[in-house]
Amino acid sequence: MPQPPANSEKRATRAEVRALFSRSAIWQSWLDVEATLAQSQAELGMIPEAAAHEIMAKASLTCLDEAEIAADIAKTRAPIVSIVRILSDACDGDAGGYVHWGATTQNVVQTGRSIIMRRSHHAFMRRFNDVLLKLADLAEISAEMPIAGRTNGRHALPITFGFKVAGWIEEWLRHLDRFTSAEPRVFSALWGGAVGAMHAFGDDGPELNRRLSQRLGLYPLAIPSRAGMDYFAEYIMLLALFSATCAKIARDLYMLMTDETSEVYEALGDEVIGSSTMPHKVNSKIAVHVISLAAQVRAQMPLALEAMQPSFEGDGAHNQMISALIDQSCPLAYEMLDTFHELIDNLRLDPARMRHNLDLSGEFIASERAMMVLAPLIGRTHAHDLVHEAVAAALQTGVKLSDMLMQDPAVQAAVSRDVITAALDATTYTGLSVAMTRDMVATARQRCPA
Repeated sequence: MPQPPANSEKRATRAEVRALFSRSAIWQSWLDVEATLAQSQAELGMIPEAAAHEIMAKASLTCLDEAEIAADIAKTRAPIVSIVRILSDACDGDAGGYVHWGATTQNVVQTGRSIIMRRSHHAFMRRFNDVLLKLADLAEISAEMPIAGRTNGRHALPITFGFKVAGWIEEWLRHLDRFTSAEPRVFSALWGGAVGAMHAFGDDGPELNRRLSQRLGLYPLAIPSRAGMDYFAEYIMLLALFSATCAKIARDLYMLMTDETSEVYEALGDEVIGSSTMPHKVNSKIAVHVISLAAQVRAQMPLALEAMQPSFEGDGAHNQMISALIDQSCPLAYEMLDTFHELIDNLRLDPARMRHNLDLSGEFIASERAMMVLAPLIGRTHAHDLVHEAVAAALQTGVKLSDMLMQDPAVQAAVSRDVITAALDATTYTGLSVAMTRDMVATARQRCPA
């Protein structure tokens, strides 16, 4: 199965991920592409080796004047033309004449974006790995912590809090599979010349594509068409899908923080203020931010679907959409994930309150087990109707459900009071919550070793 990145690497800050998409970083990614192009072309005999070495030596913003580049772009309105011109002028001898040999603007721009996107993704997956391990720890400590399971906003059956978290973990692992399996499709180099058919590269074009892609840590497209934007849209779609999971979990926790429930809370410290006018308020600060950021990530999806529809063999409008989309979505998704990590890290559980809320339903929340005890003796449908009617009567009269059931002759004839009383003990009716939780914790740690 796919594995996330090693857990020993340093974590990127939000500012560091944003910096990957700064003007300087984007320009340097284009220069990296030009340097790698020259190196690969020299190997294939397409340009002189000495020219390639000179291009590689000068293809750095440390060797070029960023202000000069910016000023030239303001005149040409063609960033790659300006960078190629200034890089060519910086090269000694005739090396500058071999810069950008046979390439087109979008080859450089989109391949550069793929490089940066992959760097961002690597940081993203390290943080993804951290959260997965934190969820495993959370599930482990709460594996036996009973809580009311809720469907349609109302008490359903008893589970454990760990079981709830185990469900989140399995969903997290599905996202791991999606992200990993998408990498060969998503992180691609667009290298094929003006329209993708290798016109200027000749028979060496496919091998140039392969070597350049490999050196840049990307995957070559067999048909490097400028009109094929779906792989960028797919990555945005994966981020949007993942954001929905983050928002769902954060919203679940947010609801569990309400005064009426109060089963979890954020450990924010005494100096954090909930309201400027209501001194008693202790509001969520982290869960609400996750929900907000996740919505912003998902909001990128319509633009991604629009951007993957360029005309004919490509056009500038959709190229600009893709660039803007990547530059916005990747840092935003990382901020959301990092905030989610902060949420889990600061989450505190209140087992006593969970038990209190579970007890609000008394014996009713375990009525299914009473039904299943009676089912083999009087039939499932009859047992269901009998227990349902007993619940309604108990609610009306205030009589305990076990007492109400024992008033029924069919129940008296089928089972003893002790059996019915034991069946209606909610704390012992959590199904396989504990075992399933521990299995999922083990799976998470196996997939994501510390």
